[in-house]
Amino acid sequence: MSVSLSSELSRSTRPARLARISAISRLLAYACTGISFVLAVGLLAYWLASPDEAILRDAGLTGIAFHPIGWLVRLIALVVSALPLAGLIWGLSRVRRCFNSFAAGRFFTADNVAGLRDLAIAMLASTVMKPLIGALLSILLSWQTYAVGKSVVIAFGSDTLLALLFAGLVAVTAWVMAEANAIADEHAQFV
Repeated sequence: MSVSLSSELSRSTRPARLARISAISRLLAYACTGISFVLAVGLLAYWLASPDEAILRDAGLTGIAFHPIGWLVRLIALVVSALPLAGLIWGLSRVRRCFNSFAAGRFFTADNVAGLRDLAIAMLASTVMKPLIGALLSILLSWQTYAVGKSVVIAFGSDTLLALLFAGLVAVTAWVMAEANAIADEHAQFV
């Protein structure tokens, strides 16, 4: 038995859909806050507590380290790594407001469009910065730990491409919502 789209969108199912949208949006708003906290604490813990070998391996640096990674280098690396994360956390805070608005039943507002747009911008900036920050970290880490030669590692993988695609999807969704707002405003002027 198949359900037609028109019956799914009927008035009798609208309260259930709105309740579902509200519940999931509220959950996603909490998730944005939780993810932001976990990412920030995780980055701090990584640079302060990870063994030198793990950090060098994660940076794509192979070979024998002649010097341990000093605390100054770890702190500089933490600050450098925090740049794309700060942008991403800002984007998550903006989309959190959007989810709270959805939970309250406000869907096509200018603030929601701006929140989605800002998330797309944050994701795009963070994704573009990731290979550059990785290269900078590889220079910083190899400069301090290797006796001979410095290394530059640039990583660009499928995760980067998927993040760029997702940022584009969110940006287009925000543009479509803005266009829907403009059309609704035009129709309201005729009445």
